[in-house]
Amino acid sequence: MFIYIKHGDNQHFIANINCAVHRLLHYTRNKVGLPKTETIDLCDETGTMKLFFLMKIPGDYANKFLTARNTYYICKVARGTPGTQLANAYLAFVPLLKNPDHTLLDALRTQCDMLEKSRLKMLRLQEAKKAVKIDSSVNLPSKSGDDKSRKLPRKGPFQKTRAAFLSKKGKQS
Repeated sequence: MFIYIKHGDNQHFIANINCAVHRLLHYTRNKVGLPKTETIDLCDETGTMKLFFLMKIPGDYANKFLTARNTYYICKVARGTPGTQLANAYLAFVPLLKNPDHTLLDALRTQCDMLEKSRLKMLRLQEAKKAVKIDSSVNLPSKSGDDKSRKLPRKGPFQKTRAAFLSKKGKQS
């Protein structure tokens, strides 16, 4: 099974999808002449990204995610500059085509925006969890015994002997 991969000025090549995703992306980078450090992905003709660069298990076979004999475009994943506040931000998905269609560009821009919003939401949730942990540790009572509102535990249960019980019962009658 194979797919068509388009790039540049209407250039294309075929690729076997009976392989691991990371092997397919490595082959694609080599065919186009991109360095290994460049983050790339594939999108279909409607602009739907396959998000291979986010896969936790890149050893999965590509034929699970790609349809045989379809055409896909190579897209660069533009991220923020390392060492800056936007280091991990998703800036753009750039198709490696000379004259990409406007609907393709709009679809890629929308997906990039949604992915960035999702990333920011996750960051806010992580920071909120950190703040809750800090607040809860501040409100814990000290173990030094300075807290007067804390009650001391009982030394033991109060036990009546049979004689004390009977003598009390005799006084009541």
